[in-house]
Amino acid sequence: MIDFGLLVSMILAIGVPSVVARWWPLRSFPEPVGVFDVALGPGFLGLAVGRLTAVALDDPQSLGRVGDLLIIRSGVEFWAGAAAGTALMVWGAVRHGVSPWRRLADLAPLALIGHAAYEAACPFRDGCFGPGSAVGLRPPGLTTTMLPIGLVMAATVALGAVVLHTRARPMETVIGATWLVATVRAIGSVWLPHVGEGLTRQHQTSIVVAVVSSLVLVGLVVAGRNRDPIVPESVAAGGQEP
Repeated sequence: MIDFGLLVSMILAIGVPSVVARWWPLRSFPEPVGVFDVALGPGFLGLAVGRLTAVALDDPQSLGRVGDLLIIRSGVEFWAGAAAGTALMVWGAVRHGVSPWRRLADLAPLALIGHAAYEAACPFRDGCFGPGSAVGLRPPGLTTTMLPIGLVMAATVALGAVVLHTRARPMETVIGATWLVATVRAIGSVWLPHVGEGLTRQHQTSIVVAVVSSLVLVGLVVAGRNRDPIVPESVAAGGQEP
């Protein structure tokens, strides 16, 4: 049986950045290429690695049951899958003589748009959960109106994609995108439903990635400022440097 909600979410996650790419074309490829062509291989690899990782951590015995492995809704380790997909993109960049940072920075804003589209598709899946609110959406099977955290996360990530698209330094763009997704997931997970009272493994991993990437990002920004030449005010105003 086809999971309609997941199918719609995946279509939007690829379709929306494909449309946005008309204004944000990919420039690190030798010829024009579509988002679908670029994302297909890394996407499938990331999905497979994420699913295998989740199964290996939750129920190693299921690794021998193909049916269990194919139930994506049962859990996918997000950051393991993201790392695998990123590694494939880096390998492709190196193979074609392109700077890996430049290639990843080229793809990062569109990847953020895809992630935002997936989060915004929560009404098509199990509903948009969140804290109780007088204004919001009512997930199926519940009588409480909730603030749709998934839509808030989507808007935040999409806004971050617009900001990062203007960045000049590839490393800052890539690390900034990583920090944004990790931070949004870490904060948003507080209000999303989960089993048990403690933090989920996905929540904990997002917090770790957010902290590490924030430290790296601060270091890059500081190093970049130290490298930038200091222009005297007279020169900046149109005069000549003494």
